[in-house]
Amino acid sequence: MPTSAHLLPLLCGASGIAWALLAAWRAGPGAPRLAARALLGGAASVFLASAAYDLADAAGIAPTWQALTASGPRAVAAGLAIGFLEEGAKLAGLLLAIERGWRRRTVAAATVGVAAGFAALEAAVALRGLALSLPLAARIALAPAAHAALAAPFAIAVAFGLRRGGRAWLALPPALLVSALLHGAGDLSLALPGVGRGGYAVALLVPALAVHLLTRERRPAAAPRRDTRHA
Repeated sequence: MPTSAHLLPLLCGASGIAWALLAAWRAGPGAPRLAARALLGGAASVFLASAAYDLADAAGIAPTWQALTASGPRAVAAGLAIGFLEEGAKLAGLLLAIERGWRRRTVAAATVGVAAGFAALEAAVALRGLALSLPLAARIALAPAAHAALAAPFAIAVAFGLRRGGRAWLALPPALLVSALLHGAGDLSLALPGVGRGGYAVALLVPALAVHLLTRERRPAAAPRRDTRHA
């Protein structure tokens, strides 16, 4: 009979698939295909992040949770490194999933799917062997939304690049920097005493507002009504 620890990976997978399908459904037709592409991009991003962490460890950087809890420049450096490694990996996963000509709403849905795939696999590995509890289930259920919010700045840049092309892609590096800084700030908030979840919530608020801008589609202006009373 499966124990709660055995059910945890299933819950991680179910959470990721549910978020990806919901976002894809809201984007329009072809939801299963879009969700599958995005989840595969999210899986790829996990492997890329793992490889990047291995390279960082080999270089002596070692961006770990213990480094985050240290005070001073070491904690800040660890937060920045984690932000760049994970957001850079998610950006790579999104670029693998997108197609030319996609609307902003479709890019937003793909971003949520990539984030959901990333969050599901990350949680399944990081929480492996733990007994399932209500707080843990809530963390698993909401992790895709948090990862999607942190990815919003570079997702907007990707949507802008797909629409305009050329120099519009120059907005991508600074957008990735914003995502990495927000991610690092959020992790630091959780690690440092006296800041906690409040600081993490603030770090998520800014990109959450950007999600609204990304998903909003412009409506064509209504044609002026012709006055026929004197015709």
